[in-house]
Amino acid sequence: MNDVLRALSDIGLDAALLDEAGPDARLRAELGLDSVETTDLQLELKKRFGVEIDLWDQEDYTLAQLAERIAPAGSPS
Repeated sequence: MNDVLRALSDIGLDAALLDEAGPDARLRAELGLDSVETTDLQLELKKRFGVEIDLWDQEDYTLAQLAERIAPAGSPS
């Protein structure tokens, strides 16, 4: 999950908000990602981990769900 938190930090999310976020925190509902930040995160995950994750393909991903999706790409969650 640390990789996901670093990616979120790198796209500009508030560090204090991320420090308080648990694995069940949802990207838009709890972390407040807007459409631009969601797209930036999607691109960042592709760049860093080589995985294409459509962050629009379900209602709202949790941090744990994203960590699970990037783990198979060879990065520990």
